[in-house]
Amino acid sequence: MAIKKRKAILMKAVSELKDTDYSREPELSGIYQRLLKGRKQFTEIFEKNINAVMQISSLDLTMQHQTEKIIDISQKVTNATEAIFGSSLGTSNNQQEELTNTIVKVSGATDEVYQKIEAGQNELTAIKELSEQTIAISREMQKDMDELVDLVQHISSVISGIGSISMQTNLLALNASVEAARAGEAGKGFSVVANEIRELSQETQNLTSNMESFVKNIKTASQKSVQSSSHTIESLLTMTEKIKNVWELNHESQNYVSKVNESMSSIAAVSEEISSSMTEMQNQLMESSDFMRKVGEDLFEAAKPVAGIERTLDDSLKQMGTMTQDAFFHLENKEFAQYMQNAVSSHQTWLANLRKMVDTQSVIPLQLDSSKCGFGHFYYALTPDIPGVLPIWNNLGPKHQKFHKFGSSVIDAIHNGKYSDAEQIYWQAENYSRELIADMKKILQLTAENNASQTT
Repeated sequence: MAIKKRKAILMKAVSELKDTDYSREPELSGIYQRLLKGRKQFTEIFEKNINAVMQISSLDLTMQHQTEKIIDISQKVTNATEAIFGSSLGTSNNQQEELTNTIVKVSGATDEVYQKIEAGQNELTAIKELSEQTIAISREMQKDMDELVDLVQHISSVISGIGSISMQTNLLALNASVEAARAGEAGKGFSVVANEIRELSQETQNLTSNMESFVKNIKTASQKSVQSSSHTIESLLTMTEKIKNVWELNHESQNYVSKVNESMSSIAAVSEEISSSMTEMQNQLMESSDFMRKVGEDLFEAAKPVAGIERTLDDSLKQMGTMTQDAFFHLENKEFAQYMQNAVSSHQTWLANLRKMVDTQSVIPLQLDSSKCGFGHFYYALTPDIPGVLPIWNNLGPKHQKFHKFGSSVIDAIHNGKYSDAEQIYWQAENYSRELIADMKKILQLTAENNASQTT
């Protein structure tokens, strides 16, 4: 009777996987060891399954994010290509050809302008040389006029001398006539000569008087001519100086036009090269855009099996969670506590990534499905039977779902450029996170207390 009772107690201990003295029942001891080993293997598989499903969820999330990013980049490249080159290759080529032709025409027109400036420069050079020759001739003429004035002045002096001699001769002739009259008959011949001399002297005076008037006019005209020559030379010098300035300006313009002409020729050549390069670049961009879009589509198709694997692993995890309700596969308190601690760490990592998005104002892969995050897979896989934990546990689900919605709101705000709104939403998430962390730590506390009571 005692043996049966002891065996019944050991059988119950085996069913509950309790460690006791099985030395008197080797068969039960063997069963216990096998069950204990299976229990340990189940725990390891359960942990590996949780890690695998979390990694698959992370991979699926990353692949979806990268797929969307690749497709978005492809669309942006396409839009940028159309904005730069036009909606069609032909339109872009025509525009570039028109630009090149316009540059060539401008280059030809610039060359014509250069030729005209060069012709004008030659004319200015001829005028400049002619003006310089005219100035030289005018100076020679002025020199001649000065000499003429001196000559006229000399003639005027000579005429004045002749006039003076003529007046003296006239007086002598008059005196001779008086003396001849006194001489009577003897002085008649001399009187005739004296009269002739007086008449000649009178004519000489008349002539010298006319000559003086004529020379005076010549002198006046010569002086005016000298003044006119001086003014002409001054005007020619001024005109020559201005022609020189215009010539120099025209020469500078000619040099500039020459440089512009060379530049336009170079631009025309470069434009043709650019046209060819742009066509090639457009083709490459379009090919790259198509390639990225194809890669995105292929990656999207490739990610579908990953989602299926995730569902399979998640279902497997939930089945294993159901199995933990059996005494043979029941999770120990310390194992449950470790999973809860991992859940707290995952939650804090998620919040840190949300902070990073707000700081960088850019979207990174972030799990928005509360059932697929590190805590979600664990939460929906099992139901703890630790005293006092279940009410808190059941309330965590809705709170956790609400918490993940903050992520969607932040991403929408960043996409719309409302960065201040994203900052405000993050602080709401952080405040709400404190309540979740408090609930998780309360569960850890209750688990630790229950584990301590079982140990004692």
